[in-house]
Amino acid sequence: MSQVMSWAIYLVACMLLAPAISWIFNNAWEPQQKRNKKRSKICSEISRLRRNIDHVFQKYDAREKGETFKKAYSLQGRSQKDLEEALAVGMFHEKREVFVAAFMRNGIAVRITASIGSPYKCSASDNPKKWSFYLSKLRCTELRQYHNHPVHNGSTKPSLTDIRTSGMIQNLLGAQSNKLKSLIIFWNPHQEWKLLEYAANGKYWMSHEFDASNECEAHPSGQLSLEL
Repeated sequence: MSQVMSWAIYLVACMLLAPAISWIFNNAWEPQQKRNKKRSKICSEISRLRRNIDHVFQKYDAREKGETFKKAYSLQGRSQKDLEEALAVGMFHEKREVFVAAFMRNGIAVRITASIGSPYKCSASDNPKKWSFYLSKLRCTELRQYHNHPVHNGSTKPSLTDIRTSGMIQNLLGAQSNKLKSLIIFWNPHQEWKLLEYAANGKYWMSHEFDASNECEAHPSGQLSLEL
């Protein structure tokens, strides 16, 4: 038998045996079995988290052209938790900075102002000099000032402009300055969002982190179950 023919037979044999060797490697070798189970578990968990995040985002229709931000996401009258969820989804879709002032009374947004800026900056849609008046008139217990940083790496911090703006608003509120909360919304690569609270002195800290693993997951029946 020629050397060429021998090599040809050897290659054909390898091709025929490769699936069997692969099956034995993946299913009969214990270390690989453990790796496969671990990989499968990770993929399943990632898929579940993706469904949970998609479920949240699908609750909100995208803003139509010409529609105001606060109307598109029905911000007024929401509880703080629902408001922040709507803001996180809406601001994510805009891909620009959005500035929202939420006048809260006992955890409910009784007045909302919102404006859409550029990818790098935004400002209030009305005159902050009037905010002290509205806080008193509406008997508000808190003024939550939100804007977003359109970053998806899970990390950010307030800019010098953010800090100065917070200080300016505090000064305008006078005796009601203790009611102000200044917050930045931003996201990680999986669209989970975080809220960073900051003060006029430059200090900042994490206020809230949305965790998709603790959110309700949609089921074919239409019912929801909380998976912890």
